[in-house]
Amino acid sequence: MSVEETVVDVVDHRLTGAELLAAAAAEVTSWPSVSASRTRQVNWVVGEYTRALAHPEHPLGDDAGVRDVFTAAPVLAYLGLAASGHLRARRAADPSKGSEHSTQIRLEVLKLLVTACGAQEFAELPAQPDPPSKPPVAKRPRSLLRAQLTELADAPSPYRGQLRMLAVGAVVSDTGVRAGELCACRIEDLSPFLEELRVVRRPQGGSEADAVTELLALSRLSKAALKRWLPERQELLADVGGTAAALWVSLRGNHHSGQHVPEGTPLMPRGLARAWTRAVDDLNTEMADEPSWQPLPTRMEQLRRGVTPTSRPAPAQPDAEAAARLLDDVAAAGRALAELRRAGEEDSTAELQARLAVRQAVRDAWAEGIEHTVQLQVLADAGLPDTASLAAAGWEPVLLAAIDRGQGWGRPSKAAAAV
Repeated sequence: MSVEETVVDVVDHRLTGAELLAAAAAEVTSWPSVSASRTRQVNWVVGEYTRALAHPEHPLGDDAGVRDVFTAAPVLAYLGLAASGHLRARRAADPSKGSEHSTQIRLEVLKLLVTACGAQEFAELPAQPDPPSKPPVAKRPRSLLRAQLTELADAPSPYRGQLRMLAVGAVVSDTGVRAGELCACRIEDLSPFLEELRVVRRPQGGSEADAVTELLALSRLSKAALKRWLPERQELLADVGGTAAALWVSLRGNHHSGQHVPEGTPLMPRGLARAWTRAVDDLNTEMADEPSWQPLPTRMEQLRRGVTPTSRPAPAQPDAEAAARLLDDVAAAGRALAELRRAGEEDSTAELQARLAVRQAVRDAWAEGIEHTVQLQVLADAGLPDTASLAAAGWEPVLLAAIDRGQGWGRPSKAAAAV
């Protein structure tokens, strides 16, 4: 449900100042269409505007009513105080340093508060500014980046930080995903053959209802990079208990709220962005003597803006009837391949054709959203229970190991062996 479709319980117009803003925030954050990140933004803006009403340079005070708070002069005064850093809850190193993006968020939130207050008729919010454009990576540095990543993929023993950078850089170069979208990726979102990545696209400032699921093609470079990253990821999970579904994990332990956090925990968007910045700084230093080299931007945002990915839509959830049909296809193709392998016809024309049939059935089932472990159970029942037979069906062994780690035992054959 979008904000436009939300049933609004308009706040009491008798409220004023801080109470009015708090009630409007409570109403906005109760809407199903408002995400957790937007909730934090609403609370941030309401906190700022509440402090603005107590600021000597703001024209209104805590007695301001709904017909005053959202008119032009008070709103512009609030935005000016906020941009100059006078409304920060915590002291900043440079209070005067604001950003156009922050102003854009404030205006988006104010519009939601106006809706919650039913004040559309007399609100006077300034127009939304166009987001500042960021130059994408030029073709020359992008080709050099891919060349450097390819060279790294072929290196005999790069360190973990380089391997993660290789995988992240290759995937971003193929898909153009944001840091948050990348951090949300799980092992389940990799296709069995590491040829595609499932990503849930969330428009900036949009709600969960606006999310779109896409399957994005991965290049050979991304596949090679992931095949080197996944074993490293496996080792990093040694001290992590329970399931481990996140594709991108930390390289070192840390502390949070006084508690030790081991290496191998899921990366958050800020952590990924910082890691990328460090890695690109190192790359720029190494490439400084390259003819015509222009340093790459240290922000992933600028790197992804130059990408036009190859994508196809995917369902957010598998359709029950389609899933049943596709799993029947996986089972039938799996049985045919298993029979040929039992008959000693490995590498025959018939067996190669059977491999292709299994791969297509598995590919179609994954695209529908059927989980890896469900497909692996079907293939095990069909006579393909081990790594060798599953590899013949196209499954990447490093991905199978990651599935095992993420699901406990993962494959039915492993579960049976544990009994």
